[in-house]
Amino acid sequence: MGKNTLLAVGGGGLSAAASLMALLGSPLGVAAAYVAPLPILLVGLALGSNAAGIAASAGLVVVALVGGTVAAGVYSGMHALPSWLVVHQALLRRPVSPQGTGDGWYPIGLLVAVMALLGAFVSASTALAGGDGDGIEAAITSILGGVMEVAAPGFDAEQRQMLVGSLAPVFVGFSAVTWLAMIVLNAVAAQAILTRRGIAIRPTPKWSALSLPDWLGWVLAAAAAIGLIASGDAAYLARNCALVLSAPYFLLGLAVVHGLAQRGRSPGMVLVLFYMLLGVFFALAAAVVALIGMIAAWSGRRTPGGGASGGAAGDSRLD
Repeated sequence: MGKNTLLAVGGGGLSAAASLMALLGSPLGVAAAYVAPLPILLVGLALGSNAAGIAASAGLVVVALVGGTVAAGVYSGMHALPSWLVVHQALLRRPVSPQGTGDGWYPIGLLVAVMALLGAFVSASTALAGGDGDGIEAAITSILGGVMEVAAPGFDAEQRQMLVGSLAPVFVGFSAVTWLAMIVLNAVAAQAILTRRGIAIRPTPKWSALSLPDWLGWVLAAAAAIGLIASGDAAYLARNCALVLSAPYFLLGLAVVHGLAQRGRSPGMVLVLFYMLLGVFFALAAAVVALIGMIAAWSGRRTPGGGASGGAAGDSRLD
């Protein structure tokens, strides 16, 4: 067994250990679960997609042996397969013709769009499979009500009902967005660590030039339209899918905000204030930022140095 294979197996073991901490009820389990993709991404972005596949397989075997088949299924869907997919797509490269643009690497904006589409499909399929005769939203409301009784015993019945009522309509979409953010942040962290050590295969992309494929806007518009005109489970799933599909535009909006801030006299101060407002008024501010991203993509206008909507494969580079 070669050195790279040993490193890949070790990375998979670390990923599995992080995931199992959450499944086995460790106090640090939730935090550990959020970094479970990191070892696989580190291995893959440094050694290639084959190494990422070995790491993902090793992690899956460990989780299956310790936690059983259900735990292995959760680990595979949330961490192992998405991490391998990110590595595989991120390391694809085509030769660049003398007249071509970009550097030939798989566009990061396209990768984010594909992962958002995958997240929307998987979350909607899971919710559809888990629904009951009263509908998906009713089933989720019932589940959340039981969870809140355990997680928030200090709340009275009315407070729990209000909280559940605000979470249930967007729970499926919000869960998928959280998963997407986890994968993106881990990928960014892995690339930063490897770049600092000089062992990253791919040059670090720049988010300031992020661009998204045109087809994403059409899929988002279709989901939003179905959510408005349909009823029942179809409307619920469409609205939640639209929430997931808007996440890449939130990232694009952040790129626009950063570009605008860099044109001012005190970009650091502007960005600190912006992120403070984003943290305090997250739901409203995030919607505004996503709207900015949509306007930038659909109008083709961006700040200097930024990209725009890019057909089937808009390019991107990450600061």
